[in-house]
Amino acid sequence: MAPPPTEYPAPPDLARDVPLASFTTIRVGGTADAVSTARSFAGVVASLAWARERGVPVAVVGRGSNLIVSDDGFRGMVLRLAGRLTSISVRGATTLWCGGGASLPRAVQRAAAAGMEGLEFGASIPGTVGGAVAMNAGAYRSELVDVLDWAVLCSADGRRRVGPADLDMTYRHTSVRHDEVVAAAGLRLRRGDPDAIAARLAEWRGQRRATQPQGVRTFGSVFTNPAGDHAGRLLERAGCKGLAVGGARFSPVHANFIEASKEATAADVVALMAEGRRRVRDAGGPVLHAEVRYLDPERGITRPPLPEIA
Repeated sequence: MAPPPTEYPAPPDLARDVPLASFTTIRVGGTADAVSTARSFAGVVASLAWARERGVPVAVVGRGSNLIVSDDGFRGMVLRLAGRLTSISVRGATTLWCGGGASLPRAVQRAAAAGMEGLEFGASIPGTVGGAVAMNAGAYRSELVDVLDWAVLCSADGRRRVGPADLDMTYRHTSVRHDEVVAAAGLRLRRGDPDAIAARLAEWRGQRRATQPQGVRTFGSVFTNPAGDHAGRLLERAGCKGLAVGGARFSPVHANFIEASKEATAADVVALMAEGRRRVRDAGGPVLHAEVRYLDPERGITRPPLPEIA
């Protein structure tokens, strides 16, 4: 007997058994059962609906600059944005339209070229605009909530446009659900002097080169900063700078970054994070909380599987 017809056809760009390490900046992790590439709002909705109809877990992966993929891969569908959903355009004097899959540093460059200021902090965040909105990413005492005008969220049920107040945006947190995708965003900026903006970006790039690891396999900050302190300082004080587990080590340049060798595994990275947290706590510091996310084989994107610390 033939299976009953389904309402949603398979996404046209569905690929099977895809290695995921190259989808992340730290370059570790296993294989996904499937990867779908969506190029429009309708494509995102259709991919999510197809997966929900079949009970297939979904994980949205952009540039992978804030993600550890399990060595066991992912028993579900990874969704990636492409085409128009990676584009950036200037709308009027102070608005930047960005697809959710657009590079945030590239959006910074586009805004600067158009004489718009307020997004310069994003130059140090090597992720996508959608990912940055979903976690309210920030740097240099600024966050996405400071510039977000609106966002388009897609789910298996359709799309909706929301504002910052709808997203409960606090430090590295929003109310974007695990089954929703930030497919586009409008950023509300200010008019500024292009030369002054370029000078500010050049200054921050110099600071980043001097204080963060360069030319290595890593991702963004490993732990969020506890109130009134910095995770990097706490890790360094606890003796973690340069500490290694397997092929992963806390950077000798900045202790709140992890560098991975070609032999590193996701298990090495997670074990190193656990050891760093333990040492900070044993040294009288607070319990550090992960800023990076983890792609679990069964549960999708969640927090890294770190042991509880009292």
